Amino acid sequence: NDLISALPALLKEAEYSELYGHDLSERSTTTDVLVLKFLVANKYVVPDAHQQLLETLKWRATFNPLSAAFEETQPSKFDGLGCITEDKVNPDGEVITWNLYGQVSGKHDVVFGDTDEFLRWRVGLMEKGLQLIDFSSKRTQISQVHDYSNVSFLRMDPNAKKASKAAMAVFQRYYPELLGKKYFVNVPLIMGWMFTAMKLIAPRETIEKFVVLSHGGYLAEYVGAWVPETYGGKGPSLAEQ
Repeated sequence: NDLISALPALLKEAEYSELYGHDLSERSTTTDVLVLKFLVANKYVVPDAHQQLLETLKWRATFNPLSAAFEETQPSKFDGLGCITEDKVNPDGEVITWNLYGQVSGKHDVVFGDTDEFLRWRVGLMEKGLQLIDFSSKRTQISQVHDYSNVSFLRMDPNAKKASKAAMAVFQRYYPELLGKKYFVNVPLIMGWMFTAMKLIAPRETIEKFVVLSHGGYLAEYVGAWVPETYGGKGPSLAEQ
């Protein structure tokens, strides 16, 4: 209630009111849910949630993520590196962002060389997924699948690391409490050891979101048979969904 009451002044200071395609100046269940996410992310400390929400709105006013998603034509070099799918069988099923960076195949300098360009593409993909979310329903988060087929962890490209780090920083700061599960599939043995070690130091809330699978064919057991056969399901390919 404190943060909702402060919202009109906050929006005036930000000079911007759109969040994930919704107008926060219009009081609704969706507005309450979105504001609550910032509170949860800040352990219900109102000043901290207020500051993060203010920063998010100012960033959106400058970055214009909806333009990146729906108005701009993104470079063809990103084709096939990511997509959005939705479980249309179960109303409360998952919306999933797929990260298929193994498709880069030696073109890291081309794909990840321009971090700003990569960010506009990746943020645009996120925004498209958010349009499939009804924040007044039980499904208020997006899950992710990271397919590590053909990805080398022994010689990870520095441009790819830089771009991925930049994207993670943006999502952590400006998209709080929007991550459902994070599925890591086709994970090589060495990375499996890394996740085991991570469980000892990472916050419990983070670890509970991670599902690490050595083979992509196991994914259907977790998200449903609607996923492609490559991932153990009976659904069409990602390109057809």
